[in-house]
Amino acid sequence: MKQKREERRKKIEDHKKTKQEREAENERNGIVGDVEFEMMIEQQREKVNPPYEHLTAENLRIAVCVRKRPIFPKELATGELDCVTASNPFIKIHECKLKIDGITKFIENHEFSFDNAFHEGESSEAFYLSAIRPLMNILFDHGIVTCFAYGQTGSGKTFTMNEIENFVVKDLFDFLSQQGFFNIGKIFRFL
Repeated sequence: MKQKREERRKKIEDHKKTKQEREAENERNGIVGDVEFEMMIEQQREKVNPPYEHLTAENLRIAVCVRKRPIFPKELATGELDCVTASNPFIKIHECKLKIDGITKFIENHEFSFDNAFHEGESSEAFYLSAIRPLMNILFDHGIVTCFAYGQTGSGKTFTMNEIENFVVKDLFDFLSQQGFFNIGKIFRFL
């Protein structure tokens, strides 16, 4: 019993030390936020399964893809927490809560499944290669492909769509130049 008590005390001391180090680091970096919740979210992220490979859209009639944007330094400076984890095909929200006593902190996880989920470290090109490019053949067979972005203001819709547009235009012109459609009149008749 004495040994267990000593182990608990050591664990509590280690936690306090880690918390103080994190608080000092956050202060140096201008980050305001609840360090305990940060550490709890990190523990939850360690439990998340590794991502699966992304599905290509060519075999799906409708594909729902989610792309997580990185949290901005300005948000960190105002105390926001990065409480979203993306691990294809899942998005996990780590909701920070207090128990009924108003003191005890805990994390409630909410998991959502999509056709593809892209984390903040994945490029627009990775998104394009799995979600859009496989559908280019449909365009050349006189089909219709629609891609639209939906989400909250500031969530990265315009950024992602601008990047995708650049890749689509490049691929369209590469294909058309390979087919010998060099003048604009021929291109518009083809499309």
